[in-house]
Amino acid sequence: MRPVRTIIAVVFVAAVAVTGCSAHSIADQPSAPPAPPVTVAPVAPTTAASPRQPAPKQPTPAPKPPRQRNGPIVDYVPAPVLADGRYDSYIRTVDTRHQRLVVDLVQVFQGQAAIQAAVADGLPRNQAQVLYVWVRNQNPRLRTLAMAGDLQIDLLPGDCIDSRNHQLAKLLKDSRAISNSRPAYYFTLTVAGGAVHRIEEDKTFNAC
Repeated sequence: MRPVRTIIAVVFVAAVAVTGCSAHSIADQPSAPPAPPVTVAPVAPTTAASPRQPAPKQPTPAPKPPRQRNGPIVDYVPAPVLADGRYDSYIRTVDTRHQRLVVDLVQVFQGQAAIQAAVADGLPRNQAQVLYVWVRNQNPRLRTLAMAGDLQIDLLPGDCIDSRNHQLAKLLKDSRAISNSRPAYYFTLTVAGGAVHRIEEDKTFNAC
């Protein structure tokens, strides 16, 4: 039994020696310093810039008609049918109820110019030679004009006319008269402010 105890004692001593050496070697090694904490800089949130949308186009306003001043209030006033001046014309309608005329503007030639114009319009020269007046009407457009309150009517001498109504009646009669398939009379109108202030009558044929 003694040899067994001796072996156990030797093994125990050897184990204690090995353990002590291991603990000593570990204790002799310096411990590594702790690593500094890692800080991460905050990242600012990024947002994608939305593209700028073009502003919608505004409709172009329609141009306004020109304004004319009518008294103290600015209002839209239609342009007159004819500018101020004198115009040769045939009278197609005399409207006494509404105090207005319907006229057809013409060109009047006299003397040698009348002969040349008549030939140019197709009249035989032997007939044109005797003319002293020629009326050319190439534009069928009609215009309606107001008769001014101070209208003056100068008709060719004829029946005695003593009133405005009789003057207008004769004016209507003469405007319908025909000579050689053409109107027998033409009229020179004096227009101001879009109204007729004077009517002068003349013949489209040679006087006897």
